Amino acid sequence: MTRRSPVAGRIVGSVALAAAATFVWTAGVAQAQAAPRPRTPRWQPEARADFIGARAATAHLGAGISIPASTYVRLGLVAAAGQSWSDGEAHAAGRVDGLVRFVVDPLREFRWAPYASGGVGAIYDHSDDWRVVLVGVIGIEGPASGSIIPAVEVGFGGGARVGVVLRRTMPGRR
Repeated sequence: MTRRSPVAGRIVGSVALAAAATFVWTAGVAQAQAAPRPRTPRWQPEARADFIGARAATAHLGAGISIPASTYVRLGLVAAAGQSWSDGEAHAAGRVDGLVRFVVDPLREFRWAPYASGGVGAIYDHSDDWRVVLVGVIGIEGPASGSIIPAVEVGFGGGARVGVVLRRTMPGRR
C-alpha cells in the first residue's frame, strides 16, 4: 500500500477547489451575459417653444430628437415652424437646427443641471430667403417630473433666442 504525503493531499484538494470555483464563476458569467439586458432608449425626443428676436421677431413651436454620442455629449436635430412679424405684417416662419449639446450632469446626480449647445441652423423668417446661422445656447435642465425633464435656454442663432424645452427622460441619464 502506498502512503501519500500530507502535502500532496493538500495540493490535490486546493487544485480541486480552484477548479470547482472557476467552473462556478465561469457558469455565472455566461449566465449573466446570456440574460437579457434592460433596453435603454437610444434617442430622446423633445418638444419646444422658442422666441427669436431677429430681423423679424419670430415665435416657433418645434420638435426635436437627440441621441447620446458619449456620456456627456448629445447630438440633436430640431425642426420648428411658426410666425414672424415685421412692418406690421405676420408671415410664416421656420427653422432647422443641427446641434451638439454638452451636458454637465449626465447621470442626474443633481436636481438642476446646466448645459451648453452649439451648431448650425437654417432659418426662414420672411425677411430673406432661407439663411444659414450659427447657433449657441446655454440652458439649465430641471428635475424630472414623471417622464419629462423641463429646460430653459438662452442664446443666439439668427438673433437672440429664448426657449422652453420638454425632453423625455432616459433611465438614469439626462
